[in-house]
Amino acid sequence: MRFGNAIRYFAKKRISLTKKNIVGIGVIVFIGLFIMPALAADRFVDHGDGTVTDTKTGLMWATKDNGSLINWPNALLYCQNYGGGGYADWRMPTLAELTSLYDPGVKNRGGYHIAKIIDTTAASFWASDTRGYEAGRFNFTYGQVYWLRKSYSGSTRVLPVRSGN
Repeated sequence: MRFGNAIRYFAKKRISLTKKNIVGIGVIVFIGLFIMPALAADRFVDHGDGTVTDTKTGLMWATKDNGSLINWPNALLYCQNYGGGGYADWRMPTLAELTSLYDPGVKNRGGYHIAKIIDTTAASFWASDTRGYEAGRFNFTYGQVYWLRKSYSGSTRVLPVRSGN
């Protein structure tokens, strides 16, 4: 009988351990599904005026790109003339700034790896970085930098940025 009691005791402990494991896994799933996305969403503050501030970098971004094909010189002008949020100091972002928006764990409405709050109509965006007749662009599908002629006006957009102050 003592042996039977010992088996029942350890069987109960094992079940108890299993229940603890299930609860632990449940907590991890909860954090992964609800807490982490909320923290990521908190990274961007929506000002309700077509602009968002990235609390990680301090940069303010337009919530939408220019919406159509554009070459680099026109993208530069677009950013310089952009008036989102009532600000006049918008500019074209650098490759490093665009790269800071890339998040392989997130997809926006367009299916690109950028914050859901930023509406993009293409995967690639012009950057202010240049080398001769070429300009850099960043691709939010693959997280890669490409260099193209500034005159290229294929499926590339521009997303204005400004220093957040």
